[in-house]
Amino acid sequence: MKRSGSRILGLLLFIAVAMSGSVAAQSSDRDYPTQVKSAEINGALDGSGSEYFYSFTAGPGDLTITVDVKSSTGQALLNYELLANNAATVIICCEYAQADGDGLSARAVKSVKLAKRQTVILHVTIGKTGTGSYRVRLAGAVAFE
Repeated sequence: MKRSGSRILGLLLFIAVAMSGSVAAQSSDRDYPTQVKSAEINGALDGSGSEYFYSFTAGPGDLTITVDVKSSTGQALLNYELLANNAATVIICCEYAQADGDGLSARAVKSVKLAKRQTVILHVTIGKTGTGSYRVRLAGAVAFE
């Protein structure tokens, strides 16, 4: 029985390490963005000002980006923009979601009509104040590999 318990504990530890590694796998390099594999991206707002880049295929048609932020302490902020595959051409610019105080939440929704199927890059920047969490949901003309 002890051996079985040790195996279960080992398996749980392995799963915990594997899951924490997937969070750390966010790319801060615009030339090598993290490939998005589902319609939802989650992250922590830690006041660092860090930038992350995510790529996915979208279009043709309407793409909707919904950003939710939840503040733990202070004013929690997530800036975002949608870029073309070259990461230089802006498709959606200068958007943000901001929760203005402890325990508050906020939502921003932005849609864009894409004329063709293309790889796009979502660039997010964590605000330099407050802490909390964020969730980005992608809907409409979007595909995941």
